[in-house]
Formats: sequence, C-alpha cells, structure tokens
Amino acid sequence: MQKPPSKVSAETFGVQDALYVLFKHKWLIALLSALGLGAAAAVYFNRTPIYQSEARLLVRYVLERASVDPVQYPARPNILTGDSVINTEIEIITSTDLALAVADKIGTNVLYPEIVGEVLLSDAAYGIIEDMEVGIGQSRNVLHVMYRNPDPKLSKRVLREIVARYFEKHLEIHRSAAAFDLVAQQAEEVRERLKETERQLNKLRTDSGILSLADSTSALSSQRAKTQADLMDAKAEFAERNASIESLGKTFAAEDDSSMRGESSDRAPSSKEERDPLPAQVITEYRTVMEMLMLLQKREMDLRLKFKSGNLLLSNNQQHISTYDRQRRDLVSKYPDLAAEADAMEKNTVDNPKWNLIMEKARLASARAKIGMLESHLQEIAEQFGRQYAIGAEIEEIDRRKQMEDAEYRSLEANLKNATVDQALDPSRMPNITVVQQPTEPVKTYDRMVHKIILGLAGGGIMIGVGLAFIIELLFDRRIKRPIEIQTRLQLPLLLSIPYIRAKNRGGLMLCHESGAPRIGQGGNSDLSAVIDEHASEAHVRKANHFMLPYSEAIRDRIIFNFEINNVIHKPKLVAVTGLSEGAGASTIATGLAKSFSEIAGAKVLLVDLNSYHSEDSPLLRNFPRHSLNGALRLANHTSFKEGGQRLYYASAMARKDEGELVAFTPHHLYELMPELQASKFDYIIFDMPPVDQTSRTLTMAGLMDKVILVLDAENTSRDALKWGYSELVKGRADVSCVFNKTRSHAPSWVIGRT
Repeated sequence: MQKPPSKVSAETFGVQDALYVLFKHKWLIALLSALGLGAAAAVYFNRTPIYQSEARLLVRYVLERASVDPVQYPARPNILTGDSVINTEIEIITSTDLALAVADKIGTNVLYPEIVGEVLLSDAAYGIIEDMEVGIGQSRNVLHVMYRNPDPKLSKRVLREIVARYFEKHLEIHRSAAAFDLVAQQAEEVRERLKETERQLNKLRTDSGILSLADSTSALSSQRAKTQADLMDAKAEFAERNASIESLGKTFAAEDDSSMRGESSDRAPSSKEERDPLPAQVITEYRTVMEMLMLLQKREMDLRLKFKSGNLLLSNNQQHISTYDRQRRDLVSKYPDLAAEADAMEKNTVDNPKWNLIMEKARLASARAKIGMLESHLQEIAEQFGRQYAIGAEIEEIDRRKQMEDAEYRSLEANLKNATVDQALDPSRMPNITVVQQPTEPVKTYDRMVHKIILGLAGGGIMIGVGLAFIIELLFDRRIKRPIEIQTRLQLPLLLSIPYIRAKNRGGLMLCHESGAPRIGQGGNSDLSAVIDEHASEAHVRKANHFMLPYSEAIRDRIIFNFEINNVIHKPKLVAVTGLSEGAGASTIATGLAKSFSEIAGAKVLLVDLNSYHSEDSPLLRNFPRHSLNGALRLANHTSFKEGGQRLYYASAMARKDEGELVAFTPHHLYELMPELQASKFDYIIFDMPPVDQTSRTLTMAGLMDKVILVLDAENTSRDALKWGYSELVKGRADVSCVFNKTRSHAPSWVIGRT
C-alpha cells in the first residue's frame, strides 16, 4: 500500500504559472487591450493642437559671487562648471518666482483670456510652469527651453519673457548686484559688533589680570609645585620638631627629678627675670607669628614676580600678612620684653634644657601653622585654577568671536566692492551665458497631458486585462488546470494526463468481439444461460477506434509495472477507478482499462459497474453481453471458462431481495463476495466505482483494492477537494494514483507541464 505524502509543499507562483495565466486568458487580455487601444485612438484623433516655441541657452560657466561668502572661501569669485551647474540653472528657470515675474509682466488675463473674471497670479504662474519644459542638449551645457500654448503668438511672447527674466534671476542669485544695500547694511552691523566685542575683551582682561590663559596657567602650576614642595618641607620640619620635643621632654624630666632631691632648695632667684619669666605659650605664639610673617613675605615676593597687582592670590597673601602682623603687634604691646626675651632664649638654649624645650615647642607650633598656611594656599591655588579657567574660556570665546567678526567684516568689505561692480552690469550681456537660439516661431504639437492620457488608455487596457486574469486565477478560480500542479504543488502521484477531446473526435464503440469467437453463455450449454443478462445478444463485429484506448493502454502498462515492483502476484488483481465528481470520465477510463487488460494474451478480465443499474444505454457497450456480479463469478467457476475465446466480461453489481427488488451494492456485499472474487479465475477485475464524497461507498471499498485510479476532471476539480479526497482514500490504506482528464491546451506544452 502507498503511504500518504509526508507533507504538501507550499504553493508558489513562478514564471511558468504567469505564462500559463497569460496564455489561458489571452482572449480576455486581447479584448480589454483592444478596448484600451480603441479608446486611446479616439482620444488621439479628437485632441486639440497646441503651439510650441523653443529657445536655447549656452551656459559656459557660472560666476558665483554671493552677498555674504563663508569665511573659509577665498576672496576671489568662484567659477563653477559641470552637470550640477546645469541642474541649478534648470531649477532657476522652472522656479515659481520666475514664473510669477513672467505672469505679472504679461498679465493673467492675457495668459488665460477664456476665463471670465480675475485669475490669481499664482494660478497663472503654475500654468506657465506646467506648459514649460527644460531639457539638456547633447553637449551637456546647452539648455533647451520650450513653452506650449494654444495661442501661437502668446507662446513666443511668453518664452521671450522667460529668457529675459532668467538672466535677471541668474544675476540676482549668483552675483551680488541685487544685494548692494544689504551688503552695506551688513558691513555696518558687523563693524559695530566688532567694536563691542573688542571693548568686552579689553575690559575682561583688565579686570581679571589675565592676558594669556596659557601664561597664567603656567604661573599657577609653578606656584602650586613650589607650594607643594614647601608643604613637604614643613611637614618634615614638623616631624623633626616633634621628635626633638619628645627627647627634650625626657631630659627635662630627669633633671627635674634630681632638683627635687635637694639641688633646687639651695638655689635662689638671682634676677627679676628668673623670678617672673614670660609664659612659654606666649613665646611659642610670638615665634610662630614671626615665622609665618617671614614665610608670607617670601611668598609675596614670588607672587609679585608672576602675577600682576590685583591677583586673588596676592590679595589673600597680603590679608594673611596683615593678620599675623597685627597679632605680632598685640603680643609686643602686651609683653614689651617679648622680643628681647625671645632673643635671650635663642642664646641660652644650649645650656638650659627648659628653654630648649620651650623653643622647640615654639618651632613645632610654627611648623604646624606653616603647614596649615601652605595647605590653605594650595586650596586657594586650586580655586584660582577654576576661576582662571572660567575667565580664560570666556576670554577665548570672546577672542574667537572677535576673529570671526573681523573676518566677516573683511569679507563684507570685499563683497561690497563686488556689489558695486555687479550693480552696473547689464543682465543680457553676461559673458558666461549666451542665447544660442532666440524663441522660434511656434510649431503645432499636442499637449503632454493628452499624450499621457493616450498612453494610459492604451496601457491601461492591457494592464486591466492582465490584472483581471491574475485575479481570476489566484483569488477566484481554485481549480487544478495543469498536470504539473498535482506533482509539484500537491506532491501527489500522477499516472497520466489525458487531453480534452471534442465529442465528434471521440470515436465509436469501445468494447467489441470477433464474430467467430465462441461466447460463454450462448450455444448449447443450458447450465450457463441462466446467468447471462436477458438483454445480451449477438455482438456485431466492430472496429475499436475509441480515443481512450491509447491512454488506457498506457495506464494498464504502468499499473502492471506497479504490480511487478510491489510484488503483487496473486489473482485476480482488483483495480478500482473512481473520480471526484460526476462526469469526470471514470467510467470511460474504467471501460478502456478493462479493454486494454483483455488484450493481454490469456487474460480474463471482468468489468464491474457500481455506478448504475441500467447500462443498456451506454454508447461504450451497446450489445455487449451484460451479467450480474454473482452470475459473472459463477461463469468464472465453470470448467470451460479458461478455454473460452471471450476475454472481457461486464457485470452490473446488483443484489436481489426475495421480493425481487433491486438494492444498491454496499461495502457489506463486497465483503461477502471477497472470498468468491479471490477464488474466481479472472486475472483482473476492474471496478467502476461511484465518485468520492463524504457519503460515498468508494471510501470504504477502496482499501480492498490492489490499485485505485483517481480520475480528476480538469474542468471541475479544486485543489481543496483533491487534497481531501486523496487523503481520505489513503487513510483507508488504498494505493492511489491520479489520472488528469480533459486537459485543455491553453498554452504550449512547456508552459503547461505535460506528464
């Protein structure tokens, strides 16, 4: 049995499909194309002529001298050439401004005399642009300007005005003559701005004291480096004094212990100073103040070498000097002998540990104050850096603005001189553009819109025909029309494709016998006469010339080949022929297939008709003997069956009740007869089955067949119906192959994809 296909390929639409649609609907496309061409011809012969005038302009180059040139451009004018220049000139000629100027010069009522009432100037300008055409000559630097109008005189007049206005517009855009007053005004404005910028720059430099941001930054950097070095020295000194104080403290404590044991009781004050010495913290504070004054005075000398008066660092340093000098004066006024006492302490420090300790503490406090001062100074330098960068950035911004305004002013001065020269230039005598051909006398032509309408009608008929053909095929008509669709799109097995044959060419009787051949059921054998159909009679000698026979023989050969490769060796072999709709041709193919099998030497074939009870009117049989299915099986069991000359038998599947009423042949009857069918001496039994539908008996009986031929009507088989019918047959484990019947040749075979 054949397995169902694994998947159905997605439908694709290729070149062959498009060609098939065009060939199939060629008459529809031809009809609509003829209608479109006829409408185009009617419009062509009824169109109104217009008159065209043409002028030619030679554009050698363009002298670009604008009213305000960018700073980076050179002072001399630019000479431009190339396609971009020509395209620019085309844009100028076709601009709305030029058209408005022409319409205003000629007058809207003159341009459109047929319109009653006032015509807007903008509408007239748009009409001029619509009727004007500008092209490029073969030399790529000659412009062809054409204007069309129903009035021949107006056509030439308007074109002459277009050329004249073009020269003026060109001079206005590319030269500076029209901008003389504007350039003079701009030059004066830029000069005033330049003066104000210079005033702001000088004031900012004077107030900040920064002449150059780079120099000021360098001075601050060196000052910060020096301050950082001083800070490191002060920290080192602080550590040194601290260690010295710890050492002196231990020495002084040892001496103090010895004096407590009796040495101090023997001594007495020898002077007033010993009796009333200055406090150690006062001496320490005085020495710290003096050290800080010396440090600040030294730093002031360094700052004055690098910065101007008014600098923030200088001002802060002077404030610190004033603060420490005031502290020094306060200490001296409070302790008049402080300076002498400090000097004496300096001299007595070697022999007196106590004074040494006091002096070291003073130096330690001085180092601590120096560290604080240096750190504060570093903070001030950092703040000064921030302020300086802000002011410096502002100075640089103003300086850049000054330079730009200065360059702009110089450029405007040069443009002002050029504008003075261009103002006296005659537009019609520009050396770079020459009129090669003055507006010609108008010649008769036709409107471009009419040409478009004609082409639209002619092409529209073709496009509508083609579009309608594709819409019908892709959206509305879902039938299978070509054999290749069955194999490529649906991936179903296809045995054969049978073309559509007209009724007059289909031939005569299909089933016939030789006149001298003995026939079972006739003659002297009375036992067999009962099973022969009562309508059977002597068959006439006829020549089988039916059109189906060549195709049925091809189907027969392929079925036999299928049996061979699938090792189907039993007898009889059951072959069913069915369709998806009435009139698909299944009965004709079944009859032809039975006839073809009967032509095999020694083969006995039984054709079983499951479609109707009355086959007397069939043009394929006529007087061919007819049997019931039971009668045909009894004939096959007769001893002289194989020796008989008749090879083909026909039976109508009917069942009789006791009352003699005929009933339909059901799958149950087939199941009951299967043992007799399998035991019969027929080699092939061909079943002509009813069409496949949801209630068809064929779906149940097809699984009992060795081969099922599904006949597809090319005129009445949809893709969805084929998918459903094939899948239902395969579900019943039937080995199904398709025969595509009534194929119409709408296109060449290479387009249809014959099988």
